Amino acid sequence: MKTKSNTSLALIAAVVLASLPVTVQAGRTLEKNVSITVLDAQYQVQPHKQQDDLWMRVRTGFSLANIQSQEVRQHESNFSKNQRFIDHIVERSQRYLFYIIEEVERRGMPAEIALLPIIESEFDPDAYSRRHAAGLWQFVPSTAKAFGLEQNWWHDERRDIIAATQAALDYLQMLYKMFGNWKLALAAYNWGQGSLKKVINESHGGNKSVNYQEIGLPPETRNYISKLIAIRNIIANPRRYGIKLKSIPNRPYFEQITITQPIDVQLAARLAGISESEFNALNPAYHRPLIKAEDSPRTLLLPVTKIKTFVDNLENYDKSLVSWRTYQIEQTETLRDLSSRYRIPVARLAQINGLSERTTLKKGQILLVPRDGSNAREMTYLAHYQLKPPATKRSRSEVIVYTVKKGDTLHAIAKRYGIDIKTIRLWNKGSDLLSIGQKLTFKLTAPSFSSPYSS
Repeated sequence: MKTKSNTSLALIAAVVLASLPVTVQAGRTLEKNVSITVLDAQYQVQPHKQQDDLWMRVRTGFSLANIQSQEVRQHESNFSKNQRFIDHIVERSQRYLFYIIEEVERRGMPAEIALLPIIESEFDPDAYSRRHAAGLWQFVPSTAKAFGLEQNWWHDERRDIIAATQAALDYLQMLYKMFGNWKLALAAYNWGQGSLKKVINESHGGNKSVNYQEIGLPPETRNYISKLIAIRNIIANPRRYGIKLKSIPNRPYFEQITITQPIDVQLAARLAGISESEFNALNPAYHRPLIKAEDSPRTLLLPVTKIKTFVDNLENYDKSLVSWRTYQIEQTETLRDLSSRYRIPVARLAQINGLSERTTLKKGQILLVPRDGSNAREMTYLAHYQLKPPATKRSRSEVIVYTVKKGDTLHAIAKRYGIDIKTIRLWNKGSDLLSIGQKLTFKLTAPSFSSPYSS
């Protein structure tokens, strides 16, 4: 039985299999690697839809009243003359549309809402506007924060397919309740609820039943709704507009798997048997080469057919899951100094850390640097590994400062680092009691791990 002593990865897989008629819960330890577990894997079954083509399913949910206007006709003409644009949209949307229409239907919303990312971002989760809006649904930072979307150096949930979709639909439903009809809700989503409410109060006596075409909306917002109606009309009857709409299978494209340990983006893609570009298209919220997961579990989206591949490859992977570590800048260091020390081009180092090559580094600033440089410490700051160095591997001494977190026990810390419980009691002055934020300083002998990309 093959085991790996240098990593411990807990996985919670939520897998939706459309072919099963019942919900099954399972908890098991993967036999080939005792340190990897799949916990409470849920196989949830959705009733089969009659339509094999997802576009047919979308059409059945259209419910917004048509708009007879020159603006709608003009956008219909523009879209129908651009088959390449339609093909481009279909190619991108096939990853996300099934999930979005499932959520729209579950909430009882008009199916046109599922087409909104065409207008917002052309179904590009990496889209970024001059107003600093990001993702499929184009959340600006303040609105994203109001709806609980995390935004930090590591991770931007405005680009997260699941989180951003849930937040956008929550927001649209809130706007619908506020204004009483979907066209005004869409106008508020584009223009801002405060701006729309102000003009309704000032020019229409607060009458929310006013026709949106009678409101003095800015041109961008009028075009926003007109574009959505135009693209809806084309998808409803593509033949009428001379458009060929490529079929999208009416089944899930991706499933979710949750990791509780850090992993390189490049390695995660490789273990799943997909390209890095495909991985990033499904997981665009992670904008560093390392997915940081020691603070809280992180969800990965993988193609339905690749979940088992990922888990099987992971359980048999016997190297470190990370090849990056954080480095805290000292007073006089530059990007060029770090480039030389860790043998990484300045341009690449700057790109990884979201910096310009001319950036002046500040004392205490945190950067990602390769773990496999000649002077790099072999211990990663993400200290959730079972570090029991094999006797045959050359080791080095490492000074560790461990900060106690909620739920930690001496036994758990000892197990994590492969150290005898009596030794760890000595670090804690003979006591079994720990307090959150307490620091334990100790020496650890860690193996000299190779890069996960080495052969």
